[in-house]
Amino acid sequence: MKAVFFDGALKLSEVERPERSDNEVLIRVSHAGICNTDHEITRGYMPDFNGILGHEFLGYIEEADDSSLIGRRVTAEINLSCGKCEFCKKGLGRHCINRSVLGIINKNGAMAEYVAIPQENVFEIPSSIPDTDAIFIEPLAAALEILDQVVIGKEHSVLLIGDGKLALLIARVMSTTGCSLTVVGKHPEKLGLLEDLGIKTVPAGTFKQSPFDIVIEASGNPSAFALGLECVKPRGTFVLKSTYAGGFVFNPSAVVVNEITLMGSRCGRFEAAIKFLQMHKPGLETMISREFPIDDALEAFAYSARPDSLKVVLRIA
Repeated sequence: MKAVFFDGALKLSEVERPERSDNEVLIRVSHAGICNTDHEITRGYMPDFNGILGHEFLGYIEEADDSSLIGRRVTAEINLSCGKCEFCKKGLGRHCINRSVLGIINKNGAMAEYVAIPQENVFEIPSSIPDTDAIFIEPLAAALEILDQVVIGKEHSVLLIGDGKLALLIARVMSTTGCSLTVVGKHPEKLGLLEDLGIKTVPAGTFKQSPFDIVIEASGNPSAFALGLECVKPRGTFVLKSTYAGGFVFNPSAVVVNEITLMGSRCGRFEAAIKFLQMHKPGLETMISREFPIDDALEAFAYSARPDSLKVVLRIA
């Protein structure tokens, strides 16, 4: 089968179709999204990774222990947990100490014609959700994770820093809470997508620092971290939603003196993302820049790396 493979170099390869184990399903992949994490892996983020990339995908079950599942349109939670450690027992399999992660850690990903996944990780996609929304389930779940960690409502002022794919999803999520939301970014065309939804945006070059109850940093830029820390009110919350390329220096005294809650936020619950799509019908097709056939995967990765690009999708079947 065709697959987007990384072994120190990114390539389109012919590899053997996976064989499913007991309690796994074999999925014929229809679409796979290119994520910033995929790019970071090609730059050395996971130096031990050697295999098929991809963790955002849609597909159809082709083989399963339960024959009634065959043909269903699905996606899958990317963290494959052991079910036995202290975090798994608390229902926090996303933090399993023995986990593998689809297309990231010790598990071939979904940028391929087929992928084998534990059945317990699989989520059926309701027919009311179009493919153009469903391809965002994994990053949307990450955006919604913030609401599982922080109480946000109409009484709160929220600053979101960033205008990339994840930031745009976070903005849509925050807009449903009734909070007073301001989004700061560097790309007018991306901010324009939010302005069309009635969300307040400010170009980074004209933003005037002011205090907010909650700041969400979703750019992965150290300078944005510094700005965010300066904008959190005393006893406010600073949510870090992006990883950073290497370390950087900051003054932790501000966190102590202002009693700021500093919170990391990563993956989220797929159930919440699916419910959000059913309830709000956000029409996320405006966030898809281009779709490429898998044969043009290398061109797709190059296009996805452009600063003006949003979601790029591989059409696999």
